[in-house]
Order: sequence, then structure tokens, then C-alpha cells
Amino acid sequence: MRFPLAAAALVLAAVLAAPAAPALDRAAFTPVFRAAGDPVQPACALLNPEGCPVTEAAGTAVRRGPESADPYVFAEWRFRLAPPATGADRRFTLCIVHPDTGAGVIQPRLLSDTSFNGTYAGPAKSAAFTCVNTGQPREAWFEFVLPETPWPDDTALPSLTVTGLPFLTELRVGPPLADADWAEIRAGLPVNVKPMVALSRPMELTTTAGIAVTDQSAATLPGTLEQLAEYAPLAKALGFTSIETYVLWRTVEPGAEGRFDFSYYDAIVDSLTRHGLKWFPLLVVGSAYSLPDWFAESPENVGFVCLEHGLSNPIQSIWSPHHRRHVERVLGALGAHYDGRGVLEAVRLGPSGNFGESQYPAGGNWGLRGQAMHIHIGWWAGDEHARTDFRRWLREKYGDIAALNAAWNGAKHADFDSVTAELPQVMASRRERLDFTAWYTDSMSDWCDWWARETRKHFPNTPLYQSAGGWGFRETGTDYAAQTKSMAPLGGGVRLTNETDSFEQDFYATRMAMSAARLCGARIGSEPASSHTARGVTGRLFNLLSVNGDHFFTYQGNIMNQPPAITAWLETLPVLDTRRPPLIEVAVYYPETMNQLEDAAFRHLHAWGFNPRAREIRRVVDVDYLDEHLIRDGHLDKYRALVFVWAGVIEKDVQEKVDAWMRAGGAVFYPSFPRGDLETVEGDRATARRWARGDTGAGAFLRFKGDMEPPSLYADFVREKLLAQESLHPWTRAAVAADRPEHTFLTVQDDGHLLVLNYADKTSRVTLPDGTPMDTPPFRITRSALPGAGK
Repeated sequence: MRFPLAAAALVLAAVLAAPAAPALDRAAFTPVFRAAGDPVQPACALLNPEGCPVTEAAGTAVRRGPESADPYVFAEWRFRLAPPATGADRRFTLCIVHPDTGAGVIQPRLLSDTSFNGTYAGPAKSAAFTCVNTGQPREAWFEFVLPETPWPDDTALPSLTVTGLPFLTELRVGPPLADADWAEIRAGLPVNVKPMVALSRPMELTTTAGIAVTDQSAATLPGTLEQLAEYAPLAKALGFTSIETYVLWRTVEPGAEGRFDFSYYDAIVDSLTRHGLKWFPLLVVGSAYSLPDWFAESPENVGFVCLEHGLSNPIQSIWSPHHRRHVERVLGALGAHYDGRGVLEAVRLGPSGNFGESQYPAGGNWGLRGQAMHIHIGWWAGDEHARTDFRRWLREKYGDIAALNAAWNGAKHADFDSVTAELPQVMASRRERLDFTAWYTDSMSDWCDWWARETRKHFPNTPLYQSAGGWGFRETGTDYAAQTKSMAPLGGGVRLTNETDSFEQDFYATRMAMSAARLCGARIGSEPASSHTARGVTGRLFNLLSVNGDHFFTYQGNIMNQPPAITAWLETLPVLDTRRPPLIEVAVYYPETMNQLEDAAFRHLHAWGFNPRAREIRRVVDVDYLDEHLIRDGHLDKYRALVFVWAGVIEKDVQEKVDAWMRAGGAVFYPSFPRGDLETVEGDRATARRWARGDTGAGAFLRFKGDMEPPSLYADFVREKLLAQESLHPWTRAAVAADRPEHTFLTVQDDGHLLVLNYADKTSRVTLPDGTPMDTPPFRITRSALPGAGK
């Protein structure tokens, strides 16, 4: 079955060919507030005129909108509006006339309840509600419904508030508009707008634009295109280069296998092309909400099953023999239709998980047809295909059951068929647990690698990004280093989908993958887990700047709907033209073995062992993360110091590489927690005890003997010892020694420039060792050359 879009196009053509409807009757609208007049006018009073001064734009008297430096407060125009005359339905239309200077989403709200601090309601309809800096007089239109209870004369509350409006010329009120009037307004929306900011060194800057995520159909397409016509010009004005949409299997193959229909996305792509923007689709084939009904009702529908409860959900098992075939077909059809047409900026992969990410089911509940499903963080290896594959993996590793039993501390399995997947928490042997978690994690890594290679086969001309989220706990199966490494040979990258409003959380949630990407030559992108404020704009841009990143994504509301965020974006984005490789000589050991053996390192959000301690080291010096993959690949040789912040157990071969590196001159920092020495999985502490005796070759073993609470005590120790390490570059030592206030973060670039992020609400002064001061405004970034830069 095809969507009836062709029929809809014929209807639209007939409408366009019909006699023109009467033009919008602007004479029916009465001016109630003129910016050039007094703040108090007969039908409307401006209650905060001191924050909205009269000025001039394009030769016309206007008022400038109020501003707020607080990222959590959106400054409002505040009006007391006389109730307009309405019919029995109490509907009226508000027209906001403005010079379209600046950018934003105009958001008026009407007082609906005067209780306490008041309740405000948005418009029932709206059009032309974005400011896109055309510099031309424009009108924004909103239909409201007056509250049943009239506003009392003695209320101190404004009856109308407006945010997102940089300048105002006039307010007008009038009757409800006909559908033809709304169509006329939308037909006049700007299409070709000029960016207010653009990078001379381009990168992929992507956002959303009101396009439906899950409710994709012929019925919802007109509304989606209306929203796109509003937000696409604003995205272009703000310097974004592409728009993301979710591309769902159920949308492109709705009726039966082999009957593809791309008309929904074709309409979106056509609109983006008219607006001078590229398309950045997320391809989702196996997540529950993406499944076509015909497939969901077939015996090929094999979902994940959790070990905790033995219950399934519709997210497709990566071990299912059927799923791979459908992924191949759908990716092939999409690539044949869209690759090479010049409409794609990049493609994001959605291989598994709740939303379309490189992980097992976790939080979120986007079920099939909107229905709730069994979903939780857990171990999703309970379906028969998974159990069979686990036994295959064990056979390949051990060869015979006796070797497995010996490795598993004298287990009594009669044969491999008697081995079953169990919850890691009940496994008595370290090696048994590591075998299970390694198979579980590698299965997802292999699946994502296959997904990426299959996509590259069908999209040979398009940059690809893997979608990696979560915060590192092993149940997700996300091996940041392995997944990132697999994208490098394809010329692809990784988009980390876990950033927030906190720069420090952004750092420790993304640094493992970003380190792997830099070291392995993969592209680096980032995405917020959901929302962020103006603070998050600056912090997220600094996170990319500090690793020489390639791609930034955010949801439209995080910038477009927040005036302080727009200001932060326009002022901060240009500094990304200075991005270049960082000079990082200190690595933090990422405790992957401990992560697989216990929950303390990462499992419990906001109760983890690793991140608070790694955060304290980042306050001292910029660092990369190195896990077992990267150490085995020889990347430790690029660093002068390796800092352990949460460890205890390590694989023997990895410890041997650390030992060899230290003997060649490296410095190992080790905390006082855990109290014991670092040991191998088999319990051998001999190497760590040699280190403690000073048997370190040309290197150093620096053991902290103090308390680990607060973690800053260990960070102070690391800072003191780093300053004594003559092997560090003078620029690194200058950054470590620089005096700076709390919430100020430094990164040294490889050309000797120092990047400063001030993540506080007061100006930050960094004083370099030679006395040179660097001042950075609140929530902004500065860049300055260190002594000796350029030589």
C-alpha cells in the first residue's frame, strides 16, 4: 500500500488552479499598541517599558525586546490587554508586527487563570511565528481563546506575555481567520534567508525542525511540512546546515515486504532543498516503534528477552536470523533512492535499542504502535537465538568443556549445551562473568560494525555516524572504543547522544568515545540526551572544540525557543573555526574490566565510582581516556602520565603493557581506593607490588596515600606531581600551574593556544605562571596564545 500522497498532490494542484480566494482582510484588525507611542495606550499597556526601550530599525520606530543574562529565565514582554471583542466561541486573532531583525520563535501566551502567579495558555493556531533576520517588516499571527472568566480589573498580572520577539512595531487584534487566510500567510513565509553566522571551516551543524518522529503518515504530512516551513528558515538563519529526521521502516515499507514508498521523506527532502538545507536522516529498522504492522504480525518478529524476568519486547533481537535480512533490504532500498542525489549531509545509524542507538534496550518506552512494552536496564540475552550464540562463542574460545570448567574455577558442566546465560550478578567466577559480558558486549559491537558496513555499501557517498548513548554501564552493551574504531575504516564517526547542561557530565560521558575517535581517526559528533539551556550551548561547543570535533546536533527547542541560547550560539559558534588537535599528555585509565565485574564503576546514575574522580582530574588537566582496547593497540605510548581513579582488577596482558610503558619512562598515578594493590583477573598482585617497591625502570609509580573523599584531595596530589614531571611539555605544565577559579576549564591546542571555558555566572580570570591574565565572560569561551606559541 502506498500513502495517497500523489492523490493529495492532485488535490493541491486543483486548489491552486481554482479561482483565488479573497485576500486576508487586514483592515479588520485594529492596532492596540504602537511601539512609537506611550507605554500606556487605550486598549493595551506595556507593563515593563524600562526593559523595552524605543529604538529604530529600518527607519521605523520600534521597541527593543527585554533581555536576560540568566539562562533559566526568558525575558518577557508584559502587556495588560483589554479583552478584544469576540463571538460566542471567544476566539480572536493577535497579529504581531515586527521588523524581523534577529532570530527567535515568537511565543505569546494569554492569561487563562489569575490564581496565585497566574496560568497562561498558548495559541490555538499560529503562523509566521519565527524571526529569521530578513530585515523586512513581517507579521506573526496567533489565534487565541479568551478565558470564560474575564480578567479582573485589579489584577497585577499581565494578560499577555511574549517571549522570543527581538523587536516590536505594533500589536493588532481582529477576528478569527479563515483557513484560506492561514494558507495565504504560510505561502508568504521566507524561503531564502542568509545565515547570521557561518564557519569558514565548515562542520555539520544539525537540528530538528518540527518534523514528526513517530506519527508519520499521509495524514500528518501536511502539518509536518507546515512546521518545516516555519523552522527551516530559522535553522538556516542560525547557521545550521542540515535537518535531522527519523526514517522508520514502517514508513518506507508500510504495506508488505518489497513494496517501498519514499513519498513521505521525498516531500521533506524537497522542502529542505528549497530552503537550502541538507538532510541528516536517522535510519531506524529494528526498534519497536519502527516496525511495520505486517512484519510485527509475522513469525519473523523476534524481540529481545530479558534474563531478569524472561519477558520479551518488540525491539528486534540482534541474534535473530530474520532481522539481518530485513536490515539489508531496507538499507539497500534507501541507499538506492537517496545516496548520490546531493541531498544528504550525513546519515546516522540506528542499529538497535529503544530509539535507534548502538545498545540494548534500556530506558524509554517507544513501543510498537505506541503501546507500552516491557523495558528496563538489564541483560537482554534470554531469547533462544542469543543462548545458542553464547554457547557457540564459548566453544570457539575454549574448544573443550574441560578448559571452560578450569577457567570458571572448577565448574561442573558436562558439555557446552548445558551452559546457559545467567545474570552476571549470580556468577561465582570472575572469568565466567567476564566471558558472558565480553560475549554480550562484543555481540553488540559486531552487530553495529555489520550495520555500518552494510550502510556504507548502500551509501558510498555519504558520511556515516554511529549513535552511541548511555553512560558506560555494561548492560547497554556499548563498547565506546570498539564501536568508534569500527567506524574509522569507513570514513565515518560516532555521535555521542548523552550530553546535558553540565559540562563536566558531558566530559565524562563522552570522553571515552571521543578519545578513541581522535586516536583512531574517526569523526566526532555530539547530541544532547534531551534538553539544555544556554549554558549547555557553550559547554557542548567547548566539548567539541577541545577534541577538534566535526558535528554538532541539538533539538530545535534547545536554541530556537530560548533567547539566551540564541545569543550564546551566535557569540560562541565562531570560535569553532579555531578548532585543531589538542595537546594531551595525560590519560585516565578507563576501568572496563572492573565495569564488567561489578556495578560500582558506572551502573548507577549519579552513584558511580569512576566519574566523580575522573571529573576532579579534568579540573586539573585535560585528559584522554584509555581502555583495554586502546592500550592493547599501543596508544599509551602517546602519553606521559596514566592516572588510575577507579581500579582494582585488570587483565594481565593490559597490565604488562602498562608495566613496559612505565619502565620506558611513563608515570603511573594510583589512588588509595581500593585499599589493596592492583591485581589481575586471576588475583595476581606481583606486578603492582614490584611497582610499590620502586621497581619501575625509568618511570615512576606515584601512589596516593591520603583519603579519597573528597575526590579533590587526589586531584591535588596529581596536580602537585604533574608539575614535577619534567617530561611534560611546557604548555601542559603552564595550563596545570595556571591559577583559575572553580568552574573554569582549560585545554591546550597543539599550536600553543589555550582555550578557556568559564562555566560560571561571573567573569573568570585565569592567571598564567608568567602573570599573564585571561578574562572570560560568564558561560563563554576565550582563546589566547601561551608563551612560545608559534615558535
